[in-house]
Amino acid sequence: MPESDKVNILLVDDQPGKLLSYEVILRPLGENLVAVTSGREALARLLNTDVAVVLIDIEMPDMNGFELAATIRGHPRFEKIAIIFVSAVHFADADTLRGYKMGAVDYVSVPVTPEILRAKVQVFVDLYRKTRELERFTEVLERRVEERTAELVAAVDQQAILAREVDHRAKNALTVVQSIIRLTRAPSVDKYVTTIEGRIDALARSHILLSVSQWKGADLREMVEKELAPFNTGEGGRLEIEGPTVLLQPAATQSLTLVIHELATNAAKYGSLSKTAGRLRIKFELHPDTLEIDWLEQGGPRIAPPKTTGFGSKLISISMRHLQGDAEFDWAEGGLKCRLTLPLANELEKSGERAAGGHVTGESAPSNGRLTALLVEDEPLVAMMLTDVLSDFDFTVLGPFASVDKAIAAVDGVSLHVALLDINLRGEMVYPVATRLRELGVPFIFMTGYAPEGISKEYNDVPILKKPVDQGQLYQAIQSVTEIGHAH
Repeated sequence: MPESDKVNILLVDDQPGKLLSYEVILRPLGENLVAVTSGREALARLLNTDVAVVLIDIEMPDMNGFELAATIRGHPRFEKIAIIFVSAVHFADADTLRGYKMGAVDYVSVPVTPEILRAKVQVFVDLYRKTRELERFTEVLERRVEERTAELVAAVDQQAILAREVDHRAKNALTVVQSIIRLTRAPSVDKYVTTIEGRIDALARSHILLSVSQWKGADLREMVEKELAPFNTGEGGRLEIEGPTVLLQPAATQSLTLVIHELATNAAKYGSLSKTAGRLRIKFELHPDTLEIDWLEQGGPRIAPPKTTGFGSKLISISMRHLQGDAEFDWAEGGLKCRLTLPLANELEKSGERAAGGHVTGESAPSNGRLTALLVEDEPLVAMMLTDVLSDFDFTVLGPFASVDKAIAAVDGVSLHVALLDINLRGEMVYPVATRLRELGVPFIFMTGYAPEGISKEYNDVPILKKPVDQGQLYQAIQSVTEIGHAH
Protein backbone atom coordinates (compact mmCIF):
# COMPACT_ATOMS: atom_id res chain seq x y z
CA MET A 1 0.00 0.00 0.00
CA PRO A 2 1.41 3.47 -0.88
CA GLU A 3 2.55 5.35 2.23
CA SER A 4 0.09 8.16 1.47
CA ASP A 5 -2.86 5.74 1.60
CA LYS A 6 -2.00 4.28 5.01
CA VAL A 7 -3.94 5.37 8.10
CA ASN A 8 -2.57 5.83 11.60
CA ILE A 9 -3.36 3.45 14.47
CA LEU A 10 -2.34 4.82 17.89
CA LEU A 11 -1.23 2.25 20.50
CA VAL A 12 -1.19 3.46 24.12
CA ASP A 13 0.33 1.31 26.89
CA ASP A 14 2.92 1.98 29.59
CA GLN A 15 4.49 -1.47 29.10
CA PRO A 16 6.85 -1.65 26.09
CA GLY A 17 6.44 -5.41 25.87
CA LYS A 18 2.69 -5.16 25.35
CA LEU A 19 3.17 -2.40 22.78
CA LEU A 20 5.53 -4.66 20.88
CA SER A 21 2.98 -7.51 20.93
CA TYR A 22 0.26 -5.19 19.56
CA GLU A 23 2.60 -4.09 16.79
CA VAL A 24 3.28 -7.72 15.84
CA ILE A 25 -0.46 -8.51 15.82
CA LEU A 26 -1.47 -5.45 13.79
CA ARG A 27 1.51 -5.24 11.40
CA PRO A 28 -0.21 -7.50 8.77
CA LEU A 29 -2.83 -4.76 8.31
CA GLY A 30 -0.18 -2.70 6.52
CA GLU A 31 -1.06 0.55 8.31
CA ASN A 32 1.06 3.07 10.25
CA LEU A 33 1.39 1.93 13.87
CA VAL A 34 2.22 4.75 16.32
CA ALA A 35 3.20 3.52 19.79
CA VAL A 36 3.29 5.73 22.92
CA THR A 37 3.76 4.88 26.61
CA SER A 38 1.51 7.43 28.36
CA GLY A 39 -1.77 9.27 28.07
CA ARG A 40 -0.06 12.66 27.84
CA GLU A 41 2.14 11.49 24.98
CA ALA A 42 -0.98 10.11 23.26
CA LEU A 43 -2.72 13.49 23.47
CA ALA A 44 0.35 15.22 22.06
CA ARG A 45 0.40 12.82 19.08
CA LEU A 46 -3.33 13.28 18.47
CA LEU A 47 -2.92 17.05 18.21
CA ASN A 48 -0.46 16.62 15.32
CA THR A 49 -1.63 13.39 13.67
CA ASP A 50 -4.85 12.17 12.07
CA VAL A 51 -5.70 8.85 13.73
CA ALA A 52 -8.27 6.23 12.67
CA VAL A 53 -8.20 3.96 15.75
CA VAL A 54 -6.81 4.32 19.29
CA LEU A 55 -5.97 1.15 21.26
CA ILE A 56 -5.81 2.11 24.96
CA ASP A 57 -4.62 0.17 28.01
CA ILE A 58 -6.74 1.11 31.03
CA GLU A 59 -4.20 0.67 33.85
CA MET A 60 -1.56 3.41 33.33
CA PRO A 61 0.18 5.53 36.01
CA ASP A 62 -0.03 9.18 34.92
CA MET A 63 -3.45 9.10 33.27
CA ASN A 64 -5.53 5.90 33.15
CA GLY A 65 -7.33 4.74 30.01
CA PHE A 66 -10.76 5.98 31.11
CA GLU A 67 -9.38 9.49 31.77
CA LEU A 68 -7.59 9.52 28.43
CA ALA A 69 -10.75 8.45 26.56
CA ALA A 70 -12.80 11.15 28.31
CA THR A 71 -10.22 13.79 27.33
CA ILE A 72 -10.20 12.57 23.71
CA ARG A 73 -13.99 12.58 23.46
CA GLY A 74 -14.08 16.07 24.98
CA HIS A 75 -12.15 17.51 22.03
CA PRO A 76 -14.37 18.28 18.95
CA ARG A 77 -11.60 17.13 16.58
CA PHE A 78 -11.49 13.65 18.08
CA GLU A 79 -15.17 12.85 18.73
CA LYS A 80 -15.36 10.35 15.83
CA ILE A 81 -12.09 8.48 16.50
CA ALA A 82 -12.70 4.78 17.20
CA ILE A 83 -11.49 3.93 20.73
CA ILE A 84 -10.84 0.30 21.73
CA PHE A 85 -10.02 -0.47 25.37
CA VAL A 86 -7.69 -3.36 26.25
CA SER A 87 -7.53 -4.56 29.85
CA ALA A 88 -6.33 -7.56 31.82
CA VAL A 89 -7.99 -6.33 35.03
CA HIS A 90 -11.05 -4.20 34.27
CA PHE A 91 -13.37 -6.59 32.47
CA ALA A 92 -16.47 -6.75 34.70
CA ASP A 93 -19.83 -5.56 33.27
CA ALA A 94 -19.51 -2.29 35.18
CA ASP A 95 -16.06 -1.69 33.63
CA THR A 96 -17.39 -2.47 30.15
CA LEU A 97 -20.31 -0.08 30.60
CA ARG A 98 -17.95 2.60 31.88
CA GLY A 99 -15.82 2.08 28.79
CA TYR A 100 -18.79 2.53 26.45
CA LYS A 101 -19.90 5.53 28.50
CA MET A 102 -16.48 7.08 27.91
CA GLY A 103 -16.97 6.72 24.17
CA ALA A 104 -15.37 3.37 23.37
CA VAL A 105 -16.53 1.40 20.32
CA ASP A 106 -15.21 -1.89 21.71
CA TYR A 107 -13.71 -3.45 24.86
CA VAL A 108 -11.15 -6.30 24.62
CA SER A 109 -9.93 -8.40 27.54
CA VAL A 110 -6.41 -9.82 27.93
CA PRO A 111 -5.11 -12.28 26.87
CA VAL A 112 -5.87 -10.96 23.40
CA THR A 113 -6.76 -13.28 20.53
CA PRO A 114 -4.62 -11.86 17.67
CA GLU A 115 -7.07 -12.70 14.87
CA ILE A 116 -10.03 -11.13 16.69
CA LEU A 117 -8.15 -7.96 17.65
CA ARG A 118 -6.83 -7.61 14.09
CA ALA A 119 -10.34 -8.09 12.64
CA LYS A 120 -11.89 -5.54 15.01
CA VAL A 121 -9.25 -2.93 14.19
CA GLN A 122 -9.58 -3.71 10.46
CA VAL A 123 -13.34 -3.04 10.55
CA PHE A 124 -12.87 0.42 12.06
CA VAL A 125 -9.94 1.22 9.74
CA ASP A 126 -12.17 0.33 6.77
CA LEU A 127 -15.00 2.42 8.20
CA TYR A 128 -12.57 5.33 8.66
CA ARG A 129 -11.55 5.07 4.99
CA LYS A 130 -15.13 4.82 3.78
CA THR A 131 -16.06 7.78 5.97
CA ARG A 132 -13.27 9.83 4.41
CA GLU A 133 -14.40 8.75 0.93
CA LEU A 134 -17.95 9.75 1.78
CA GLU A 135 -16.75 13.11 3.10
CA ARG A 136 -14.80 13.70 -0.12
CA PHE A 137 -17.88 12.75 -2.11
CA THR A 138 -19.93 15.13 0.02
CA GLU A 139 -17.44 17.94 -0.61
CA VAL A 140 -17.65 17.35 -4.37
CA LEU A 141 -21.43 17.26 -4.20
CA GLU A 142 -21.51 20.43 -2.13
CA ARG A 143 -19.29 22.20 -4.67
CA ARG A 144 -21.62 21.11 -7.47
CA VAL A 145 -24.63 22.29 -5.49
CA GLU A 146 -22.95 25.64 -4.90
CA GLU A 147 -22.00 26.02 -8.58
CA ARG A 148 -25.49 25.09 -9.74
CA THR A 149 -27.02 27.41 -7.18
CA ALA A 150 -24.81 30.25 -8.41
CA GLU A 151 -25.76 29.54 -12.04
CA LEU A 152 -29.45 29.75 -11.18
CA VAL A 153 -28.89 32.79 -8.95
CA ALA A 154 -30.62 30.90 -6.14
CA ALA A 155 -31.19 32.52 -2.77
CA VAL A 156 -28.68 32.02 0.04
CA ASP A 157 -31.40 30.36 2.12
CA GLN A 158 -31.93 27.73 -0.57
CA GLN A 159 -28.19 27.12 -0.67
CA ALA A 160 -28.17 26.41 3.06
CA ILE A 161 -31.08 23.99 2.73
CA LEU A 162 -29.30 22.00 0.03
CA ALA A 163 -26.06 21.83 2.03
CA ARG A 164 -27.96 20.67 5.10
CA GLU A 165 -29.68 17.93 3.09
CA VAL A 166 -26.32 16.67 1.80
CA ASP A 167 -25.01 16.54 5.36
CA HIS A 168 -28.16 14.72 6.47
CA ARG A 169 -27.79 12.09 3.75
CA ALA A 170 -24.14 11.55 4.58
CA LYS A 171 -24.90 11.06 8.27
CA ASN A 172 -27.76 8.71 7.46
CA ALA A 173 -25.43 6.64 5.27
CA LEU A 174 -22.88 6.43 8.11
CA THR A 175 -25.64 5.40 10.53
CA VAL A 176 -26.67 2.57 8.20
CA VAL A 177 -23.01 1.46 7.98
CA GLN A 178 -22.82 1.54 11.78
CA SER A 179 -25.95 -0.63 11.93
CA ILE A 180 -24.50 -3.16 9.47
CA ILE A 181 -21.35 -3.49 11.59
CA ARG A 182 -23.35 -3.91 14.80
CA LEU A 183 -25.86 -6.45 13.44
CA THR A 184 -23.69 -8.65 11.21
CA ARG A 185 -22.93 -12.11 12.54
CA ALA A 186 -20.60 -14.72 10.99
CA PRO A 187 -19.04 -18.05 12.01
CA SER A 188 -15.46 -16.79 11.52
CA VAL A 189 -13.47 -13.57 11.47
CA ASP A 190 -12.78 -13.78 7.72
CA LYS A 191 -16.45 -14.34 6.88
CA TYR A 192 -17.44 -11.51 9.24
CA VAL A 193 -15.17 -9.03 7.42
CA THR A 194 -16.24 -10.30 3.97
CA THR A 195 -19.94 -10.07 4.85
CA ILE A 196 -19.61 -6.51 6.15
CA GLU A 197 -17.65 -5.41 3.08
CA GLY A 198 -20.28 -6.92 0.77
CA ARG A 199 -23.15 -5.14 2.49
CA ILE A 200 -21.35 -1.79 2.61
CA ASP A 201 -20.38 -2.12 -1.07
CA ALA A 202 -24.05 -2.76 -1.95
CA LEU A 203 -25.00 0.35 0.01
CA ALA A 204 -22.34 2.36 -1.85
CA ARG A 205 -23.63 1.15 -5.25
CA SER A 206 -27.14 2.35 -4.44
CA HIS A 207 -25.79 5.79 -3.48
CA ILE A 208 -23.76 6.02 -6.70
CA LEU A 209 -26.90 5.35 -8.77
CA LEU A 210 -28.82 7.99 -6.83
CA SER A 211 -26.03 10.57 -7.08
CA VAL A 212 -25.88 10.13 -10.87
CA SER A 213 -29.61 10.91 -11.07
CA GLN A 214 -29.26 13.77 -8.54
CA TRP A 215 -31.37 11.75 -6.11
CA LYS A 216 -34.38 11.60 -8.43
CA GLY A 217 -34.41 7.80 -8.40
CA ALA A 218 -32.70 4.74 -9.84
CA ASP A 219 -33.46 2.38 -12.73
CA LEU A 220 -34.45 -1.03 -11.33
CA ARG A 221 -32.81 -3.03 -14.14
CA GLU A 222 -29.53 -1.12 -13.82
CA MET A 223 -29.53 -1.62 -10.05
CA VAL A 224 -30.11 -5.39 -10.40
CA GLU A 225 -27.50 -5.75 -13.17
CA LYS A 226 -24.83 -3.96 -11.12
CA GLU A 227 -25.60 -6.00 -8.02
CA LEU A 228 -25.46 -9.31 -9.91
CA ALA A 229 -22.61 -8.49 -12.30
CA PRO A 230 -20.02 -10.62 -10.39
CA PHE A 231 -22.18 -13.73 -10.92
CA ASN A 232 -22.98 -13.22 -14.62
CA THR A 233 -20.18 -15.45 -15.87
CA GLY A 234 -19.90 -18.43 -18.21
CA GLU A 235 -21.03 -19.02 -21.77
CA GLY A 236 -24.18 -17.10 -22.53
CA GLY A 237 -24.28 -15.72 -19.00
CA ARG A 238 -26.11 -17.16 -16.02
CA LEU A 239 -28.69 -14.42 -15.54
CA GLU A 240 -31.91 -13.55 -17.30
CA ILE A 241 -33.54 -10.22 -16.47
CA GLU A 242 -36.80 -9.22 -18.12
CA GLY A 243 -39.46 -6.63 -17.60
CA PRO A 244 -40.36 -2.99 -18.30
CA THR A 245 -38.38 0.07 -17.27
CA VAL A 246 -39.08 0.93 -13.63
CA LEU A 247 -37.77 4.04 -11.85
CA LEU A 248 -37.34 3.38 -8.14
CA GLN A 249 -38.00 6.16 -5.66
CA PRO A 250 -34.91 7.27 -3.67
CA ALA A 251 -36.58 5.95 -0.50
CA ALA A 252 -36.88 2.49 -2.07
CA THR A 253 -33.50 2.26 -3.84
CA GLN A 254 -31.27 1.67 -0.81
CA SER A 255 -33.60 -0.84 0.84
CA LEU A 256 -34.25 -2.82 -2.36
CA THR A 257 -30.53 -2.87 -3.25
CA LEU A 258 -29.74 -4.49 0.10
CA VAL A 259 -32.59 -6.98 -0.41
CA ILE A 260 -31.22 -8.01 -3.84
CA HIS A 261 -27.71 -8.23 -2.34
CA GLU A 262 -28.89 -10.62 0.39
CA LEU A 263 -30.73 -12.80 -2.14
CA ALA A 264 -27.67 -12.89 -4.42
CA THR A 265 -25.33 -13.70 -1.52
CA ASN A 266 -27.60 -16.54 -0.41
CA ALA A 267 -27.79 -17.86 -4.00
CA ALA A 268 -23.99 -17.78 -4.30
CA LYS A 269 -23.52 -19.67 -1.02
CA TYR A 270 -26.36 -22.19 -1.09
CA GLY A 271 -28.50 -21.73 -4.21
CA SER A 272 -28.29 -21.83 -8.00
CA LEU A 273 -25.30 -19.47 -8.24
CA SER A 274 -23.22 -21.90 -6.16
CA LYS A 275 -23.21 -24.36 -9.12
CA THR A 276 -21.65 -23.84 -12.55
CA ALA A 277 -24.84 -24.99 -14.27
CA GLY A 278 -27.06 -22.86 -12.05
CA ARG A 279 -29.23 -20.15 -13.53
CA LEU A 280 -31.15 -17.18 -12.17
CA ARG A 281 -34.18 -15.49 -13.75
CA ILE A 282 -35.48 -12.16 -12.49
CA LYS A 283 -38.77 -10.86 -13.86
CA PHE A 284 -40.44 -7.47 -13.27
CA GLU A 285 -44.21 -7.05 -13.66
CA LEU A 286 -46.16 -3.82 -13.33
CA HIS A 287 -49.74 -3.89 -12.07
CA PRO A 288 -52.11 -0.93 -11.53
CA ASP A 289 -50.79 -0.12 -8.05
CA THR A 290 -47.90 -2.49 -7.45
CA LEU A 291 -44.59 -3.76 -8.78
CA GLU A 292 -43.79 -7.47 -8.55
CA ILE A 293 -40.24 -8.83 -8.74
CA ASP A 294 -39.94 -12.59 -9.17
CA TRP A 295 -36.61 -14.18 -8.21
CA LEU A 296 -36.42 -17.69 -9.73
CA GLU A 297 -33.40 -19.97 -9.20
CA GLN A 298 -32.78 -23.10 -11.29
CA GLY A 299 -30.06 -25.76 -11.52
CA GLY A 300 -28.76 -25.40 -7.99
CA PRO A 301 -28.46 -27.95 -5.18
CA ARG A 302 -31.49 -29.33 -3.35
CA ILE A 303 -32.63 -26.80 -0.76
CA ALA A 304 -34.79 -26.79 2.33
CA PRO A 305 -36.36 -23.95 4.34
CA PRO A 306 -33.89 -22.56 6.90
CA LYS A 307 -34.45 -23.70 10.49
CA THR A 308 -33.59 -20.28 11.93
CA THR A 309 -34.10 -16.72 10.76
CA GLY A 310 -30.75 -15.07 10.06
CA PHE A 311 -29.83 -11.42 9.65
CA GLY A 312 -30.32 -11.57 5.86
CA SER A 313 -33.87 -12.91 6.14
CA LYS A 314 -34.73 -10.33 8.79
CA LEU A 315 -33.28 -7.55 6.65
CA ILE A 316 -35.36 -8.65 3.63
CA SER A 317 -38.60 -8.89 5.61
CA ILE A 318 -38.15 -5.62 7.51
CA SER A 319 -37.01 -3.74 4.38
CA MET A 320 -40.06 -4.87 2.43
CA ARG A 321 -42.38 -3.88 5.29
CA HIS A 322 -40.62 -0.51 5.35
CA LEU A 323 -41.59 -0.14 1.67
CA GLN A 324 -45.21 -1.13 2.46
CA GLY A 325 -44.54 -4.32 0.51
CA ASP A 326 -44.08 -8.03 1.14
CA ALA A 327 -41.62 -10.87 0.50
CA GLU A 328 -42.90 -14.41 -0.18
CA PHE A 329 -40.47 -17.37 -0.17
CA ASP A 330 -41.04 -20.74 -1.81
CA TRP A 331 -38.24 -23.18 -1.00
CA ALA A 332 -39.03 -25.34 -4.03
CA GLU A 333 -37.05 -28.49 -4.81
CA GLY A 334 -35.78 -27.01 -8.09
CA GLY A 335 -34.55 -23.78 -6.48
CA LEU A 336 -35.64 -20.81 -4.40
CA LYS A 337 -38.59 -18.77 -5.64
CA CYS A 338 -39.08 -15.37 -4.07
CA ARG A 339 -41.71 -12.76 -4.95
CA LEU A 340 -41.15 -9.19 -3.84
CA THR A 341 -44.25 -6.98 -3.97
CA LEU A 342 -44.17 -3.24 -3.36
CA PRO A 343 -46.25 -0.17 -4.22
CA LEU A 344 -45.51 1.83 -7.35
CA ALA A 345 -43.82 5.22 -6.96
CA ASN A 346 -46.98 7.26 -6.38
CA GLU A 347 -48.45 4.66 -4.02
CA LEU A 348 -45.15 4.46 -2.12
CA GLU A 349 -45.24 8.21 -1.58
CA LYS A 350 -48.81 7.97 -0.23
CA SER A 351 -47.96 5.08 2.05
CA GLY A 352 -44.99 7.02 3.37
CA GLU A 353 -47.26 9.95 4.19
CA ARG A 354 -49.81 7.70 5.91
CA ALA A 355 -47.64 5.26 7.85
CA ALA A 356 -44.19 4.07 6.91
CA GLY A 357 -44.77 0.51 8.03
CA GLY A 358 -44.26 0.39 11.81
CA HIS A 359 -43.60 -3.11 13.11
CA VAL A 360 -43.46 -4.22 16.73
CA THR A 361 -40.34 -6.30 17.33
CA GLY A 362 -40.31 -5.90 21.11
CA GLU A 363 -43.06 -6.51 23.65
CA SER A 364 -45.94 -4.12 24.21
CA ALA A 365 -45.52 -3.93 27.99
CA PRO A 366 -42.78 -4.49 30.57
CA SER A 367 -42.13 -8.10 31.57
CA ASN A 368 -39.98 -9.73 34.21
CA GLY A 369 -39.25 -6.35 35.75
CA ARG A 370 -37.53 -5.00 32.62
CA LEU A 371 -37.78 -1.36 31.59
CA THR A 372 -39.65 -0.36 28.45
CA ALA A 373 -38.43 2.02 25.74
CA LEU A 374 -40.43 3.37 22.79
CA LEU A 375 -38.48 3.45 19.51
CA VAL A 376 -39.59 5.61 16.57
CA GLU A 377 -37.22 5.24 13.57
CA ASP A 378 -38.02 4.89 9.85
CA GLU A 379 -34.73 3.36 8.58
CA PRO A 380 -35.01 -0.46 8.96
CA LEU A 381 -31.33 -1.22 9.61
CA VAL A 382 -30.96 1.62 12.10
CA ALA A 383 -34.13 0.47 13.90
CA MET A 384 -32.74 -3.08 14.10
CA MET A 385 -29.44 -1.79 15.49
CA LEU A 386 -31.07 0.46 18.11
CA THR A 387 -33.37 -2.37 19.19
CA ASP A 388 -30.28 -4.52 19.69
CA VAL A 389 -28.51 -1.82 21.72
CA LEU A 390 -31.54 -1.13 23.92
CA SER A 391 -31.86 -4.86 24.60
CA ASP A 392 -28.22 -4.83 25.73
CA PHE A 393 -29.19 -2.04 28.14
CA ASP A 394 -31.90 -4.39 29.50
CA PHE A 395 -34.85 -2.59 27.91
CA THR A 396 -37.91 -4.16 26.34
CA VAL A 397 -38.54 -2.28 23.07
CA LEU A 398 -41.97 -1.03 22.02
CA GLY A 399 -41.65 -0.61 18.25
CA PRO A 400 -39.85 0.35 16.14
CA PHE A 401 -42.51 2.57 14.57
CA ALA A 402 -41.93 4.51 11.37
CA SER A 403 -44.90 6.88 11.50
CA VAL A 404 -46.38 9.41 13.91
CA ASP A 405 -49.89 7.91 13.94
CA LYS A 406 -48.77 4.39 14.78
CA ALA A 407 -46.41 5.59 17.51
CA ILE A 408 -49.11 7.70 19.17
CA ALA A 409 -51.60 4.84 19.00
CA ALA A 410 -49.09 2.49 20.65
CA VAL A 411 -48.19 4.58 23.72
CA ASP A 412 -51.64 4.87 25.30
CA GLY A 413 -52.11 2.42 28.14
CA VAL A 414 -48.46 1.34 28.16
CA SER A 415 -46.02 2.01 31.00
CA LEU A 416 -42.99 3.62 29.35
CA HIS A 417 -39.69 4.64 30.93
CA VAL A 418 -38.08 6.46 28.00
CA ALA A 419 -38.54 7.06 24.25
CA LEU A 420 -36.07 7.48 21.36
CA LEU A 421 -37.50 9.59 18.55
CA ASP A 422 -36.06 10.09 15.06
CA ILE A 423 -37.08 13.67 14.28
CA ASN A 424 -37.72 13.34 10.53
CA LEU A 425 -39.72 10.29 9.39
CA ARG A 426 -39.46 10.56 5.58
CA GLY A 427 -40.67 14.18 5.74
CA GLU A 428 -43.08 13.63 8.64
CA MET A 429 -41.94 15.45 11.80
CA VAL A 430 -42.13 13.47 15.02
CA TYR A 431 -43.24 16.42 17.18
CA PRO A 432 -46.85 15.17 17.72
CA VAL A 433 -45.39 12.03 19.36
CA ALA A 434 -43.20 14.22 21.57
CA THR A 435 -46.23 16.29 22.59
CA ARG A 436 -48.19 13.17 23.53
CA LEU A 437 -45.25 11.79 25.54
CA ARG A 438 -45.02 15.06 27.48
CA GLU A 439 -48.71 14.81 28.32
CA LEU A 440 -48.07 11.28 29.63
CA GLY A 441 -44.96 12.36 31.56
CA VAL A 442 -42.62 10.09 29.59
CA PRO A 443 -39.06 11.42 29.07
CA PHE A 444 -37.73 11.24 25.50
CA ILE A 445 -34.57 11.78 23.45
CA PHE A 446 -34.34 13.09 19.89
CA MET A 447 -32.13 11.52 17.21
CA THR A 448 -31.28 13.35 13.99
CA GLY A 449 -28.88 13.60 11.09
CA TYR A 450 -29.71 17.29 10.69
CA ALA A 451 -28.05 20.17 12.51
CA PRO A 452 -29.55 20.69 16.02
CA GLU A 453 -30.47 24.31 15.25
CA GLY A 454 -33.19 23.04 12.91
CA ILE A 455 -35.16 21.56 15.83
CA SER A 456 -38.21 23.41 17.18
CA LYS A 457 -37.34 25.78 20.05
CA GLU A 458 -40.22 24.23 21.98
CA TYR A 459 -37.93 21.29 22.69
CA ASN A 460 -34.74 23.13 23.72
CA ASP A 461 -34.64 21.10 26.94
CA VAL A 462 -34.69 17.72 25.17
CA PRO A 463 -31.38 15.81 24.72
CA ILE A 464 -30.35 15.41 21.07
CA LEU A 465 -28.23 12.54 19.75
CA LYS A 466 -26.53 13.15 16.42
CA LYS A 467 -26.45 10.29 13.94
CA PRO A 468 -24.55 8.03 13.79
CA VAL A 469 -25.54 7.37 17.40
CA ASP A 470 -22.72 6.64 19.84
CA GLN A 471 -23.65 3.88 22.32
CA GLY A 472 -21.91 5.58 25.22
CA GLN A 473 -23.69 8.87 24.53
CA LEU A 474 -26.99 7.02 24.20
CA TYR A 475 -26.49 5.42 27.60
CA GLN A 476 -25.60 8.80 29.13
CA ALA A 477 -28.68 10.44 27.57
CA ILE A 478 -30.97 7.73 28.94
CA GLN A 479 -29.47 8.19 32.40
CA SER A 480 -29.86 11.98 32.19
CA VAL A 481 -33.60 11.87 31.48
CA THR A 482 -34.58 8.83 33.56
CA GLU A 483 -32.07 8.73 36.46
CA ILE A 484 -31.85 4.99 35.75
CA GLY A 485 -28.42 3.83 36.83
CA HIS A 486 -28.88 0.15 36.11
CA ALA A 487 -30.27 0.24 32.55
CA HIS A 488 -27.76 -2.37 31.37
